[in-house]
Amino acid sequence: MGRIKFGTDGWRGVISEDYTFANVRLVAAGIAEWVRRRGEQAKGIVVGYDARFLSEQYAQDCAAVLADEGIKVWLSAERLSSPALTWQVKDRQAAGGVMITASHNPPEYNGLKFKAAFGGSASPELVAEIESCVSRLEAEKAVISKKALPEAVERYAPRGSYLDHVRRMLNPDLLRSFKEKIVFDVMHGSAQGYPTELAATYGLNLSEVRSSYNPMFGGVNPEPIEKNLEALRQAVKEQNAWIGLATDGDGDRIGAIDADGRYITPYQIFCLLMKYLVEKRGLHGTVVQTLTFSEQVKRLAEKYGLPMRQTPVGFKYVAELMVKEDILIGGEESGGLSVKGYIPERDGILLGFLLIETAAAYGKTLGQLLDEMAAELGTFVYDRRDLHLDLARKDRLMVALERNAPADIGGKTVTAVTVGDGIKLEFADGWVIFRGSGTEPIVRVYCEAQSREAVDEILKGAVEYAEQA
Repeated sequence: MGRIKFGTDGWRGVISEDYTFANVRLVAAGIAEWVRRRGEQAKGIVVGYDARFLSEQYAQDCAAVLADEGIKVWLSAERLSSPALTWQVKDRQAAGGVMITASHNPPEYNGLKFKAAFGGSASPELVAEIESCVSRLEAEKAVISKKALPEAVERYAPRGSYLDHVRRMLNPDLLRSFKEKIVFDVMHGSAQGYPTELAATYGLNLSEVRSSYNPMFGGVNPEPIEKNLEALRQAVKEQNAWIGLATDGDGDRIGAIDADGRYITPYQIFCLLMKYLVEKRGLHGTVVQTLTFSEQVKRLAEKYGLPMRQTPVGFKYVAELMVKEDILIGGEESGGLSVKGYIPERDGILLGFLLIETAAAYGKTLGQLLDEMAAELGTFVYDRRDLHLDLARKDRLMVALERNAPADIGGKTVTAVTVGDGIKLEFADGWVIFRGSGTEPIVRVYCEAQSREAVDEILKGAVEYAEQA
């Protein structure tokens, strides 16, 4: 491909460099060609946009190009989350959906995700078909001129239908029984207002933080990982809350802070939800995780007798399995998860409210539940580092790891090396994974071990190795 390339989850680029109105229109024309090839013009495409700089204007350009190609188009009348857009695709039985978003990327980025008709991330095969259409237009040096938004484009209000969809997944009696304070951090993203409106249904004592429109995200990347959640931690402390929850820039990832200020990792969230779904809802099915499969998740799945599957990184691979098989819970290290009975799509709002249900069902904080789990299954500590490398250094590092992996890192002897979607170095009591990001010039280093000290030493060693490679 040329300038336009779909990565792990859609196409992303720096605004005004790669991500331009001209390129957005070119991608829209490629999507239009894909729709026409399938003869699905009447089924239409649903278009939505997040809270990033110029997202609404990019969405309007995209909608105008699609409509000009004779395709039925629905365009959101307001900012919305990615799962809300995905639900519109499923509910309207559309041919697909276009979401203008760069998800958790820094504010200088924007992007485009394509959602499949089944209500989830598009498969690699579908994405390849669209890429082929876009690539042909690039090769022809096609210029797609700006078009006025036609009156035929139908505007829709997404919030009501989407929240009704989420409500169908929740236990109203359990939520109404929960009287403790909840803080929900939407990180200035497009899920603004959703938690408050949903909480009002059940009389929950919930307040939102960072819930104003701010395309710069208050100077903090809208990714709900520990280093970006200090505002949530402070709010939990100040408001004496039991639970702190967070969603990313487009509302499809989940993060959490316990009542004592402890950051709850995505793996721990995964385990808490698995425990609740099995023990309190009586559900079963296969457990699916991407490359960075946690030992904690494995042991809990084994306790319940649940089969496990592993996929490459990217929720699209998890979504494929959720469509085809009986999956209880599936997700990624990044905090993108989905559960049985829902559309095969990540949804930070739904998962946040399921975590509230978990606390209500057991009458304990999430941290207390995790401590009990650790006493039974063992302690597992997880963390990650993001190495900002240019393309040449990024490639050099990954080649060095593949050809001549180190014998030890951070004082730990490497017992096995797995090369696939990233490079995994295993130890007797943990692992470290190096993987190049599909959306940013970053190599992510993931690590799990049985103590905080061990994780810190392994990650320190991994960074030192990367600097010398």
